[in-house]
Amino acid sequence: MVGAAARLRPPVSVTLPQFTQDPETVLAAAVRAESLGFDGVFLFDHLFPLDGKDRPIVESFVALGSVVAATRKVRVGTLVLRAPMRDPEATAQAVVTAQELSGGRVVCGLGAADSLSRPEFDAYGIAFGSAEERLSKVSETIEAIRRGETSTSERVPVWIGGTSRSVQALAAQSSDGWNVWAVGADWLVERRRDAVAGTISWGGQVLMARDETDLAEALARRGSDRGVLTGTISSLPGKFRQLVAAGIDEFVLSLLGDTWDIFATEVLPHL
Repeated sequence: MVGAAARLRPPVSVTLPQFTQDPETVLAAAVRAESLGFDGVFLFDHLFPLDGKDRPIVESFVALGSVVAATRKVRVGTLVLRAPMRDPEATAQAVVTAQELSGGRVVCGLGAADSLSRPEFDAYGIAFGSAEERLSKVSETIEAIRRGETSTSERVPVWIGGTSRSVQALAAQSSDGWNVWAVGADWLVERRRDAVAGTISWGGQVLMARDETDLAEALARRGSDRGVLTGTISSLPGKFRQLVAAGIDEFVLSLLGDTWDIFATEVLPHL
């Protein structure tokens, strides 16, 4: 992890590149993130990419254990495990085991799944269920994790991910944190008028460039900035500080392009 002086900034983690046919890519990225000074690495939970393309993906539970073994200091998290897709007791056993193997470095992000996830459920014959049923699975999984913890194991921090009011309420009642994806500062200020408890983490894609010219070219290649936080080396720190002022405690970033090094050296120290 980062040094004591840098701990004054909010923790910043990165998501790992799971859309690959080579699992070693994921492990190498985790080790690289640790060496660059990021505070954590997080794994998605998908059976195939959301865009529906026929691309390989590294499974999150297997990767969780492997990343825990390959790293020494960074936190290793899930963002987020879709609780309705997995048996609560099996999920709890896997998470608690990873926590014990890691020496207390695991963060378990849980989600109820949304409409974007439904094709995965349908493709594998898994019942999608109503919103209430899916949220119930999240609650069952949290309860199973707490039952599975022992007196000698570190407590697993559980975050609930999602932006609906029902998810926010459940996070406030039953978890250690609430994760929101790609929301703006104004939205967060408004929603924090409702119940909020524990850590509030912000996750999202970040498109970064050295200057405005390079950023404009990157945006033109991408075609859209929808759902993406964009900025230059000089402008991004201010955007992150706005989110912190709105209530964000830490960040989990999907940095687009090969920008980990430049973010770590030229943006991270200024957050």
